[in-house]
Amino acid sequence: MQNSIDLSIIIPVYGVEKYIRKCLDSVFKNLPDNTEVIIINDGTKDNSETIILEFVQKYKDIIAYYKKENGGLSHTKNYGLSKAHGKYITFVDSDDYVDENMHKDMLNLAIKEDADVVYCDVELVYESDGHKIISNCTNDSRPNDFFKAIDTSLMAASWNKMAKRELFDGIDYPVGLNNEDVAVTPILLGRANKILKINKPYYKYVQRAGSIQNSTFSNKRFSTFKTSKLCIERAKELSEEYQEELKGTLYIQQMLVLLLYPINDIHDETRMPLIKEICELLNDIGNDLFTNKYVLEHMHNIKLEKLLDQIKNNEYENISKTISTYNKKIKFKDKLYTMKKNILKLMKKQ
Repeated sequence: MQNSIDLSIIIPVYGVEKYIRKCLDSVFKNLPDNTEVIIINDGTKDNSETIILEFVQKYKDIIAYYKKENGGLSHTKNYGLSKAHGKYITFVDSDDYVDENMHKDMLNLAIKEDADVVYCDVELVYESDGHKIISNCTNDSRPNDFFKAIDTSLMAASWNKMAKRELFDGIDYPVGLNNEDVAVTPILLGRANKILKINKPYYKYVQRAGSIQNSTFSNKRFSTFKTSKLCIERAKELSEEYQEELKGTLYIQQMLVLLLYPINDIHDETRMPLIKEICELLNDIGNDLFTNKYVLEHMHNIKLEKLLDQIKNNEYENISKTISTYNKKIKFKDKLYTMKKNILKLMKKQ
């Protein structure tokens, strides 16, 4: 049986009794043949296991269920990989859910085209009010499939990607760090000879209050600097071209982005210390940050070349003013865009 498994779906579980049923219902709704679902209980203290055991009873020939002491998300993903037998590997976060056709369509394409990685777009579902935003997970302006896949805000996500198992050889998720996917997913994509994309938002990424990404901003988010550095170190096995593209993407999408957006919403006494800490982390990277051609190109496109000089010279007050001005312009442009859309709608009705 193990030799005939095409896909392993790994689902880490901790503290998600409110979400796990919807997640598992979606995964099993239209599951591909020759698939195993590996559910790992990471020592959760809520009632998630009661719900999981219902699915184990119903799908006992498909589910491999493991229960272990709490070790965190990276430890749980590594554990799941050690138990996986599929030709392809993918993950699902247990507080998210998927389109019923996601895994079947992606696996069919992967097998048909012998692709190393297949990925799809993502729909962000906001728990607070139910509104949804589709995130296009491809930057079509980039020159190759690797760069197109990594130069987006969700470049590191493991759950909208399906990768051949051998791509994980010699790579593990860094235990004890958040943003763990940053250290792994880009390397998988860099190792792939054939990367394919399905332009559908199959994965439903639930934006819930209290999650790491949506909680009050703090320096806990700065773990991305550690995982990004680890990714850059691991990327030394890739071509120089890929390394340069990867560095540019990490600097823009994982590091500079923290300074540009979340800091702008902080108006209390923590604002300046956070700006200072980010600047120290950015300067710790060295001159490579300030000379990477993709960083320079990006900052030129958004008319923020001066911000790089301000970071380099530790001009904290000027940085604070620059990011405030930048975000005001963004909000103004968004308002204009919304007004234009509404006017066009009215004109069509008339």
